[in-house]
Amino acid sequence: MAFEPAVVFPGVLFDGAQRYAKDADTATPAPSIIQEMGWSATLIPEADGGYGGRFNDLGSLIEGMAARAVNLPILTRCGIVPAMLGAAPAGAAVEGLRAQIAAGEACAEFAGPLTHRESRALPVLSSGTGGWTLAGNLESVELTAECSHILFNAVDAGSGAALVIQADAAQLAGRAASYATVEGRPVQSVDLNGLPLADANILARGDAATAMQSAGWRIAQAAIGADIVCTMNYALAETLRYLQERKQFGQALAQFQVLRHDAAKLYVIFESCKCLLMSSLRSLDGAKHPSESAAAFDLLGLYVREQAIEFAQAAIQLHGGMGMTQETLAARMATRLIALAFRYGDAYSHIKALGEFQGASGQ
Repeated sequence: MAFEPAVVFPGVLFDGAQRYAKDADTATPAPSIIQEMGWSATLIPEADGGYGGRFNDLGSLIEGMAARAVNLPILTRCGIVPAMLGAAPAGAAVEGLRAQIAAGEACAEFAGPLTHRESRALPVLSSGTGGWTLAGNLESVELTAECSHILFNAVDAGSGAALVIQADAAQLAGRAASYATVEGRPVQSVDLNGLPLADANILARGDAATAMQSAGWRIAQAAIGADIVCTMNYALAETLRYLQERKQFGQALAQFQVLRHDAAKLYVIFESCKCLLMSSLRSLDGAKHPSESAAAFDLLGLYVREQAIEFAQAAIQLHGGMGMTQETLAARMATRLIALAFRYGDAYSHIKALGEFQGASGQ
């Protein structure tokens, strides 16, 4: 039962991320490393001072963290924010923020739901005599000390139009309550009720805002799929190592046929998810019709999210329940898989969207 995990997204970014993850394995990781290493500029075009990378480069960063189950806001700061800004209407505010992020002078965090599909309600923006005012809350915000800007979606109370809003992190002082997610990410719940905004805070509205949200959603689904696949890769290696080293009745657990069958199922799940991920990533190039591209990521999201939960449960069982001890790498990986299965959507939201796509296409 030999298995050596092959790197899914090889490259210099993976090497650097993996080295950091190994050093941070027994300590609380510092999100500031993202800005210090320039990782947030990975998907920003060279014309704006960024790295000009593709998804494989983002995948390298994700895999480096997944290899040791280290939680950093790579998804939001290196993926969603650059993708949304890249799809934003041309303007001084967008171009300035993009250039500041690329230069390491700004740190922008995405907060709240990406689309209306998610169960949490979007904040509502209302107009009054004194300008714009927000109502609502943002949950699971990784608002750390280095954050200078926060990006989130909202709805216009009057027209119901989609909005993308940028706010200075300083505006949220005293409005955040801290807590930890199930996988140990330190996050905040931000109370937006009564927060005043100016016209300059609204980056896009209507169709332009929807286009930004779609760009962020696609990169998020691809990144979550990549994180799940990469975590499975290293969790499988960790599980097989445990089965080979742990002995029962005088022989290694890896010699028991029933456990070998369970381990083989994990390998099949991993390879199936990996193949679907690589196929789905072609849709990021925009070659397909937008609805077909969305359907491709809905299919990916549905399959890998369901398989992530099954994989995590099986890995814990193969550890004889020891996987429930949070000090073990296997437990952190299993928890990571389960948490990813419910981030920015769940299996049900993808099933519903695929049903609507089939109905619209007459299939």
